[in-house]
Amino acid sequence: MEETLSAPGKGRSRRTVILVAAVVVAMVAAGLGTWFALSRSAEPARADVIRLDKHRVIVDNSMNLYDPLVQQFSGRYSNAISEKAGQPEEEEVLNQDRERIVRESQVNRDRLEHMGASPALQDQEVAESYKRFKDQYGAVIAYNDQLVVNTTNIYRSVGGPCAALHSSLNVASETYAQEYVKSADECLAALGTAKDGADAETTTLLSDVEAVIRGQRDKQQEVLDSKDTFERLSKSTIAGLALLEINDAFAKAQTTYEAATKDKYSKIIESANSSNSEFEGALKKSLEQFDAASGEGK
Repeated sequence: MEETLSAPGKGRSRRTVILVAAVVVAMVAAGLGTWFALSRSAEPARADVIRLDKHRVIVDNSMNLYDPLVQQFSGRYSNAISEKAGQPEEEEVLNQDRERIVRESQVNRDRLEHMGASPALQDQEVAESYKRFKDQYGAVIAYNDQLVVNTTNIYRSVGGPCAALHSSLNVASETYAQEYVKSADECLAALGTAKDGADAETTTLLSDVEAVIRGQRDKQQEVLDSKDTFERLSKSTIAGLALLEINDAFAKAQTTYEAATKDKYSKIIESANSSNSEFEGALKKSLEQFDAASGEGK
């Protein structure tokens, strides 16, 4: 009797298993079918090319936002340093103005990455021109990010501890040499720290300023090390004459730096503009091919 009652149960169990297995198989099959459908690259359409070109224009126009953002940051940070507003004020400028530039750069990088998913890139010529466009505009973004670092480091050193050397110290003071050596050591330490993260051109500028300051510092140290009044007067005169030449040395370092950075920036912008024109031309050609295929070009 137990066997009679248990037999139908086993049958139902087997049917249930079969039904569940069938449903699972169906679901898996449906899932695989969906995956295959989604995994197949969508055929590019004319609208994809138009959409990609619109993103190209957006990225190109967004580069114009950097100049006012960097100028605002540079001006506000320079004022905070020169007015000796203090660490909290300086950090506030860094956190606010620098963060705006960081956010803008991230948005632009995301735009460039998003463009890489366009079906229009199945056209080899479009894909190759997009790659160059992405690389060159990525270089513009990186340049502006680095510019913020360079500006910060220059103001924190040359515009900070180093500025006091030739603006706050009293040349006529009997303790001038001692005060100069002390301030110069602070300046040299700041210049050394400022080189961290700076690019090659800025590092050269900081090294040039460092050489001038170190030379003057050593002359003032000789004044302090003098053994008698006559030697002290002689060394002080030599150091004083060297001070007259210091502005020319700084001007030369600045001119060299400005020329190097201008040349670097010009080359980056020239390459970006060239890649933009190339990319625009490839997209236009792709559109013409779509129009010709549909008869619209006739």
